[in-house]
Amino acid sequence: MEPAAKSESGRAPRLSIVLEWANTRLHGVSRAWSLLAQLDRQWGEMSERTYPSGLAESGVRFLDRLDRDAELIVVSGDACADRLEAEIRPRLPRRFELRVVVEAGLEYYALKNAGARRARGDLLLFVDSDVLPDDGWLAHLLGSFGQPEIDVICAQTYVRPDGVYAAAFALCWTYPLRDGSLGIVRPPKFYGNTVAFRSTAFPSTGFPALRRRTRGAASLLAAELAAREIAVWQNHAAAVAHPPPEGLRHLAVRGIAHGRDVYMTRSEDRHIEGLRRSLGVAWGRARSGFNQTFREWRRVGLKPWEVPAVLAICTAYYGCFALGGLLAHVSPAILGSRFRV
Repeated sequence: MEPAAKSESGRAPRLSIVLEWANTRLHGVSRAWSLLAQLDRQWGEMSERTYPSGLAESGVRFLDRLDRDAELIVVSGDACADRLEAEIRPRLPRRFELRVVVEAGLEYYALKNAGARRARGDLLLFVDSDVLPDDGWLAHLLGSFGQPEIDVICAQTYVRPDGVYAAAFALCWTYPLRDGSLGIVRPPKFYGNTVAFRSTAFPSTGFPALRRRTRGAASLLAAELAAREIAVWQNHAAAVAHPPPEGLRHLAVRGIAHGRDVYMTRSEDRHIEGLRRSLGVAWGRARSGFNQTFREWRRVGLKPWEVPAVLAICTAYYGCFALGGLLAHVSPAILGSRFRV
């Protein structure tokens, strides 16, 4: 990726968006089309200098200077470039430069890195193909760069509690409940599904490589950034909805993969500490999910008689999580070659 000057320099900063296409295998393309529709609408609003309420004055000034010719790099691990480009192009703003890149066989983080290597913008935005942005997401996220101390900014990711199944994951899963009241804060961790960098802050080596895990490179990158004294910030006014696992089979697969990845946090080979960690995290998160369900069931629109179903879904997921840790301890190599989600 070409080095770029900070946005305070004289020329208009340009945006590069990297969109991985791997998650469409799990959730289909309909969510990706919805994402592109939101991107089209929100970029169009920004091009007309129509910004969401609550955007800081520094953000308005920064967005006023932003180059309206942006690039979108879609990176797929499947050989479908011509068809995919033909489907995507009509869904994009006219000022977007579209490039579809095929990197056969690459997975989630490797696809992001492949896109970043081709990016030419001063700002680099990674967004996943399965998230649905809230109104104002793009302006609030990019407007954060109006504060010169911010080099990395992520959105808040949450699960919309649309129904009992989704409510269970909103209450019990990885992401906290939606909260737009916190402004820009330093989060305890960030996720790779919607995060933007000044291009000078993103490492030339990209997200760190993983051998057997499928998730966890964002945490490794956060540690690398901290060593370079680069802070990661989160703007709660910018939010995206993440889907829950797609049905019971995906629940089981995602839970097992999650437990495996937690097992392999410190080492991707067999070690007793990994077993203790994965089982302990499974128990702790299930207990936390239960507690949050009892506290917040009204907030997510549940009826009293729906609470037991939420607790059952939570138990099923973290049971699969614990199983993933156990199987990883039996054979890290075999489990690392499967459940690639």
